[in-house]
Amino acid sequence: MPDVNVRLQLLEKVWEEYNAVQDQLEYNDETQQHELDREAFTETYFELKARIDRMISEDRRARDVSSAESQKRRATHDYGSCLAPKIKLPTIEIPKFGGQITEFKHFHDTFNSLIINNQALDDDKKFHC
Repeated sequence: MPDVNVRLQLLEKVWEEYNAVQDQLEYNDETQQHELDREAFTETYFELKARIDRMISEDRRARDVSSAESQKRRATHDYGSCLAPKIKLPTIEIPKFGGQITEFKHFHDTFNSLIINNQALDDDKKFHC
């Protein structure tokens, strides 16, 4: 879409330059031909400007819809099928391993889930846990 924005800027620049030249022509010439030229050019300018504005609007709407769908997919991906992650879950404490072999599996699995596999924690934070 940047190409359309550049073209819109060029169109507006041409419009300004045309008006400046046309004003001089109309001032120096008594005939009405220049006024007819201005009317034709003005009509063409506004048709092109409206078309470009529609294209920009449609592109923004498409990007907004795409962005909303992307956010919805991310929310669904991050929180399963729950789109309202405002539920307060109880805090899971990191268990302390007391040396009993029967407790090691529970300790190991919980520690891996909460610390090692947690992508929200950087390595420094993992180290201090």
